[in-house]
Amino acid sequence: MSCFSNTTYSRILVRHHWLVLSFVIFICIILTVIGVIFTQLPDFSDPRIGWGARGKGTIFSQLMVLRHASEKFRLAYELPLVPMSYSNTYRSDILAKHDIWRKKHVNNQYDQLFDYQDLNETFYDNDHEDDDIPDYHDDDDEDKTSQALLLYKWHRNRHFDIKNSIFKYVDDKIINISVLDFVKNLPRFNRTNYQSARLPFDLFRPYAYLLEEKYRGRAGRDGMIEFYMERTEPTADLLSLKHLQSICAWEKKFQRILSLDNVLSLSLATFVALYSSKTDCQSITTDDVEHFRSILHTCLPYYIDGYMDIPLSDQFLNRVIIEHHPDYHTHQEQIKAIYPALRHTCFYKNITRFIFDHFVDERFVNNFQQSKTNAKVSISMIYISNYKISKYNRTRDQTMCLRRQPYSRKYCRERGCIDDYRNNFTENSCLSQGPPYGNCDKYCHCKYQCFNESEEVILLTPNLKEKELVNIFGKSFAGQQKLLAYRDEFIKLIAFNLANVREKAAMAQIHKDMFLVLMAAVLIVGITILYLRSVTIALIIVIGAMLSLGVSYFVYRVIYRIPIFPYMNLMSAFILIGIGCDDIFVFFDTWEQEKARWLNKHQDKQITDNAEIPLNNINNHEILPSNQKIKPSKLKSPSNAFQSRYRTRLYHESENIRKNFLNEEALIEIMSNTLKHAASSMFVTSFTTSAAFFTNMLTNISFVQVFGVYTGTCILLYFFITVTAIAAFAVIYEKHIIDIISRIFSMRKKKVLQTSTTNPPVTLYRRFALKCKDIRYYIFGYLIPQIVIKLRYLLVPLLFCLGILGLISIFHYPKLQAPSTQKVSFFLHGNPMENYEFLMKNQFNGYLKDERRLFAYPSVSFIFGIRDIDDGYVFDMNDRGHLHLMPVYLNQQRTQEFFKQFITHLGTRKDLFSSIQDLEKDFDAFNQLTTDNILIDKIADDRARLNTSKTNHIDMIKYIGKIDMKLIDNLITETVRTIGYKIRNDQSDQEDYIDKKFNKINFTLHKISNKQLTNLTHPIIIYSNYRKLFNRTLEKIYKEQIEHSYDIEEIRNYLNGSVRDDLTEEYQRSALKTAMQCLTGAAGANNVPADFCDKQLNQQRSVNWAVLPDKPSPIDGSVRPFAVIISIRGSLNRTDYESYNAYYLKVKDFFDPYIREHAPEHLKHAWFSSPGFAFYGIQRELLVGSFSSLIASLGIALLVLFLTSGNLFIALYALLAISFAIADGVGIFVLLKWELGIVEAIIVIMAVGLSVDFVVHFGVGYIHTNPIDIENERERIRNRHASSTSESNESKISSCRLLYEEQQAEREIRVIESASRVGSAVFMAAFTTFAAGFSMTLSSLSSFQRMGQFLMTIMSTSWIFATFFFLPLCAIIGPVGTCGSIPFTRLRAYFQRCRHSSEPLDKI
Repeated sequence: MSCFSNTTYSRILVRHHWLVLSFVIFICIILTVIGVIFTQLPDFSDPRIGWGARGKGTIFSQLMVLRHASEKFRLAYELPLVPMSYSNTYRSDILAKHDIWRKKHVNNQYDQLFDYQDLNETFYDNDHEDDDIPDYHDDDDEDKTSQALLLYKWHRNRHFDIKNSIFKYVDDKIINISVLDFVKNLPRFNRTNYQSARLPFDLFRPYAYLLEEKYRGRAGRDGMIEFYMERTEPTADLLSLKHLQSICAWEKKFQRILSLDNVLSLSLATFVALYSSKTDCQSITTDDVEHFRSILHTCLPYYIDGYMDIPLSDQFLNRVIIEHHPDYHTHQEQIKAIYPALRHTCFYKNITRFIFDHFVDERFVNNFQQSKTNAKVSISMIYISNYKISKYNRTRDQTMCLRRQPYSRKYCRERGCIDDYRNNFTENSCLSQGPPYGNCDKYCHCKYQCFNESEEVILLTPNLKEKELVNIFGKSFAGQQKLLAYRDEFIKLIAFNLANVREKAAMAQIHKDMFLVLMAAVLIVGITILYLRSVTIALIIVIGAMLSLGVSYFVYRVIYRIPIFPYMNLMSAFILIGIGCDDIFVFFDTWEQEKARWLNKHQDKQITDNAEIPLNNINNHEILPSNQKIKPSKLKSPSNAFQSRYRTRLYHESENIRKNFLNEEALIEIMSNTLKHAASSMFVTSFTTSAAFFTNMLTNISFVQVFGVYTGTCILLYFFITVTAIAAFAVIYEKHIIDIISRIFSMRKKKVLQTSTTNPPVTLYRRFALKCKDIRYYIFGYLIPQIVIKLRYLLVPLLFCLGILGLISIFHYPKLQAPSTQKVSFFLHGNPMENYEFLMKNQFNGYLKDERRLFAYPSVSFIFGIRDIDDGYVFDMNDRGHLHLMPVYLNQQRTQEFFKQFITHLGTRKDLFSSIQDLEKDFDAFNQLTTDNILIDKIADDRARLNTSKTNHIDMIKYIGKIDMKLIDNLITETVRTIGYKIRNDQSDQEDYIDKKFNKINFTLHKISNKQLTNLTHPIIIYSNYRKLFNRTLEKIYKEQIEHSYDIEEIRNYLNGSVRDDLTEEYQRSALKTAMQCLTGAAGANNVPADFCDKQLNQQRSVNWAVLPDKPSPIDGSVRPFAVIISIRGSLNRTDYESYNAYYLKVKDFFDPYIREHAPEHLKHAWFSSPGFAFYGIQRELLVGSFSSLIASLGIALLVLFLTSGNLFIALYALLAISFAIADGVGIFVLLKWELGIVEAIIVIMAVGLSVDFVVHFGVGYIHTNPIDIENERERIRNRHASSTSESNESKISSCRLLYEEQQAEREIRVIESASRVGSAVFMAAFTTFAAGFSMTLSSLSSFQRMGQFLMTIMSTSWIFATFFFLPLCAIIGPVGTCGSIPFTRLRAYFQRCRHSSEPLDKI
């Protein structure tokens, strides 16, 4: 800020202080109101909003593009979604099982499609008696109406046969076993007494909705309530009678607490009772426990080997075709072997597997293999359903039928209602609705209405809503004291899951914890009052922070247009209140110092004008010239030059001095000097701090980015408010508030001042204030400078070693680690819901398997046809942007050859991928469209069509007759008019017409027509003898004969590159169009054969080779493929970051070079991704982004320090101090085993911004030391040296020694003045931020607490390194004179000369 602008701005602040203050506050309030009222308020219901690592080249952005492509495909064909699943999937099972056109064959009962998956659990029980094993035979005399037989026959030609393999990924191993081997290895039982191994099905039937995965969720937690009980004695066994009875009692008690007494529940005790055919768990005995333990031990091997994870259930029978073998078992015998296995305890409904997964801990399972009796259960679960079950009937095909109605009605209107009415496929029940008796719209609605078949639907609705569960948690379980009530002599409650309301409960707690902001504000106000002795200044800090937060929200929502506002942004309030005090303390400290300097200047002027007038008739300490010593106080605080100038008591000036002081010019001068010294320092600290927060943008994680953007904006706006509104408030404070406060305490201020020596309260207050000020001057003006100077050679090496140790702990050992789990902590450690998430899930196999299923053996997808460019708004996860499509030229032979070679090459990389057998099958099925036979048939068909269109009917008759006269006879038989024929009813010329020939043939007309057409020389066609079907049938027969006459080899030779590609494209588009019609239901209206649609749907549902077609062309309805996705299962079976990183890089090193070397030019854009890489992408971005942002922050801090201090060495020393402070702060958390999660990444990045302030103040103070003081100190050293060297002759050595002593004295005076000028303000700024962090540690949320702990730690380390490392380092090797300084004066003079030298040229 130039001198003119600084003075002008100061004049505006002094003259128009009320206007400036009012205007700034008014604008801030208006903007805040606009931001709050006219934009969407923050929604904290989803704490994970913005947790995606979205940015150029990130895995998350690639997955966004992949998802966008899936949505484009799904929306193009209006495919329905799977409830509770990923939005890029569709209900292919519904489409395959309940297609509408199958209902046309209602009379063929054997061909009805049974939804076997939806059969209830009573199917086997009710179909036969328990003593009768179902007998399956292929004999003709078998009862054709048997439900089981019909199912068996229908499924026998579908699904797996015994030679197929069951291929399944289980944990860290792969099960690959043939169906036959699996069936043969199932448990064998005595055929005559197999019921003894069966469960009591009647007792288990009511628990079906708790046991089956489709109701409870795969991990058993969707909508369920889980309580985890641990033994009180470390050597006890929960699978003992006393402990089981205790579990049973707590099970009932928890039901009463939740008001769910009538709801079913499960526990280890309940299972023991059910396995012993008992309904009450309190009635179990020791024998029941032993029986249950024996059953578990018998089933354990099948569980360990993974066979119990194969969906062996009632539907397994459908998937097995048993072959006939004379030397082996018959169908009947093999089915008898399967049925007992399905009903066996180990496999029925997966109940036993559910126990191993969720009711006994992993340690018990491992020990159980070694010993049946010594293994002990340490933790178990009580499982309470939160669902109420309701049943209703709905039309089975309602979903698909309603979807197909728009196509069907359009079909009716386009074809004409009367034509469709004549179609023989029309249902008889709709005939009365059509013309001429009914209405065309009614007829179309009738024909395509939903069928009346109904199915029973199970509707599960929660008993307790989320808000109720959150209230129950707060009322009954929140807090350690309440948890102590849930224990007895045998067991205790250690964790629970209230239907996954952990995140909702955390978000509810945020509103309560925001009251801690008030606590932080109170702490800051109290500290400010003690330091500045002003309540109004303390309040203005809080008001400034509130205004800054409000305006920042306006900028965030309106200008930045960021749609998400994560809960972490609320932490900005704590940070801003703490950081804001830094600027306020620096500003008002500088203001007080400039007042003191002005007053000393005024007193010196009075001495000069009139030596007889006392300088200050109320000052206790005589103000001496700066070159004289001040008498030490009782605290032995020798004054330095800085204190001599600025240490004046301003709170008891005389009336005349205060009147002069309140003079406008005096305030302008004080304000100008204050802004000159403080504004630059405040700008540097604010800019570097906000820049550190803005570098969060380098992380690519939206959650971290928006926090940095919002907090950085808050800090910049707070600086603006400080230099405008708060600066104007300083003038108001001096001119008005001090007088108002004085009048409040005493209406007669003058009398109080005159009698202050005899007024005890006033005297006590004045002495206390003076003593506090003396202590502050003593600590920061004498004690700390003396410690820094005297112990500098000890402090620098000590803190240097500590900094190196901090760096070692971060980068070497124990090293800052990427997050090991995708789980996120919300509550503090020890909270029962956190114990469930982080402890219980690691001790039960069910959750461990889920973890492995998510990340082990990831499905890797290779994408062709779409660029991996995500141009959606990075902060809006709903903004998909645009798909950047590239041509795939799937019709070209070179493209097909490349895909074939690529798939084959995938099979050679056993180190990266598993079997490609399914992928090869899927690709071959699609590649059949490009075979020579297909294309030859296509060419022959096109040539025949062209020939037919150019040949008249007479020539067709001649050609057909020469080939075979029987063809003419067939033509006449099919087309001659029948008896009772009426032309007005003839619709046989329609394309979809199917002739059922209800009328008898007219033989007379048949003979006449035969005579006319068999005359090959001059055949005669009298069209009145024939139906409208004649022309179409004649052309059909002629076309078929022409096709047979073509030379196949000639056509094969005709096929070349361009012709082949064009034909392939046409055929592919036609096939894709028909397949999409099958998929969407349009094929049903067009009477496409069901078998053909089955084949097409199977191809389109391929998960290994997927061709995504675009919307049909509005011109010809053709369908163009816009992307190809090849998916294959990866071989990675580990889930840690290092393994994932190595695997990802290996796949990248394989794929990228292969594409560059072998792919056609139009496919070189290909890329790969996997949903399994999502969490790895977050981990990688956290590591790379955090350290990138940290380095960028340090670089910005170095640049700003260099420009503001004007000295390279100061900037480097400051950077070293900042780095060591951050290293020690982060190193402490590394030793505490913190991982680099979202919150920790924010902490690491913001560390630079928070630690740079203190060294900036000290560095600027060091550089801007008064040159007069430096010169006086150098002069004193020279005088002393001259007197000591007059007696010796060592002139050369003395000169070097003199130079060293002068430089050392200059360093010391700079360090002393820097510590004296800003030492107290720096300490108070650190202390206030420390206090703000302390208030956050009282939160019950882990993110708030960790942020508070970080603020406390980084403030401590930053202040320690700034005070006891940076200052001692400057005292040892700090720059002196102009060493390392930027020659601003020379640069300015050079640019002025350049400007003046160019003026004549400009004028010319």
